[in-house]
Amino acid sequence: MAEPAQDPHPDFAMLATSWDMSMEADGYGAATRRGYGKALGSFVAWLTEHSPGTGPATVVRDDVRGWLVELRRTRAQNTARTYYAGVRHFFRWLHAEGETDRDPCEGIRSPSPAEPVTEVIAAADLRRLVETCAGRDFVSRRDRAILLLFLDGGLRLAELAELSIADVDVRERMVYVVGKGSGRSGPRHRAVPLGIKAAQALDRYLRERRRHPWASCDALWLGARGRGPITAAGIKRMLQRRGESVGLTIHPHMLRHVWAHEFRAAGGSEGDLMLIGGWKSRAMLDRYGRSAAAERARDAARRYSLGDRL
Repeated sequence: MAEPAQDPHPDFAMLATSWDMSMEADGYGAATRRGYGKALGSFVAWLTEHSPGTGPATVVRDDVRGWLVELRRTRAQNTARTYYAGVRHFFRWLHAEGETDRDPCEGIRSPSPAEPVTEVIAAADLRRLVETCAGRDFVSRRDRAILLLFLDGGLRLAELAELSIADVDVRERMVYVVGKGSGRSGPRHRAVPLGIKAAQALDRYLRERRRHPWASCDALWLGARGRGPITAAGIKRMLQRRGESVGLTIHPHMLRHVWAHEFRAAGGSEGDLMLIGGWKSRAMLDRYGRSAAAERARDAARRYSLGDRL
């Protein structure tokens, strides 16, 4: 006969509520708090099964290590890293609050991050994608402007979806973006320059937009058939449909990777790329265009060939 399931130690629920309130007071965003809470839930479930009766104050380093072993076996590498960050934060908070006399995470290294590689779309495929928006109707002009803003400005999906009419200066070929931030530091604003074709596509869309029933709306992107503003999810679906029509599987972040790769391949500096792309961390910059780094290195080697210069 199977043993009855054990209940988690009651102190975890009580302290988790106080911990969440503390994080909110410190300015942590709702998504971060939810993620950290989910991580703690994973640890508590493992602990209840493998060390029933253990409470927050009696957790030891081997408990955390045992949970990490299972986490690495059953979850993606980046999930294990994120979950550990949440549990480590919880126990550091416990220690700082005087609820425990030690931190069981002390001395345990965080799981190494995975190195994601996002495919960089070839220029010929990008041309075919943009050519699907060659019409003069409202939807074609809107979708072409969206695509060229992704490719020229490296905007994130949420940044592009939240643009308003006031954020666009076609004459100066600039888009003013409210970028990623946190509840602690607030959003980051930046100006993103556009090329002539992107500015022209945006101008054509804005002229077509004047005849839309929702023309007085502040949101830049409006729906087809007289519908109101389109969401980030709507833009994502549009990209998928356009991609499928030319045999490509596309998601919005691929276009940001393409933009970063092409910027560097054209000779743009890392500092300029970070400024325009809205990155604060050099480590984050390294992720973009990683799959095309070898191609850039080969091109550079050919340009700087010592043998050719002898």
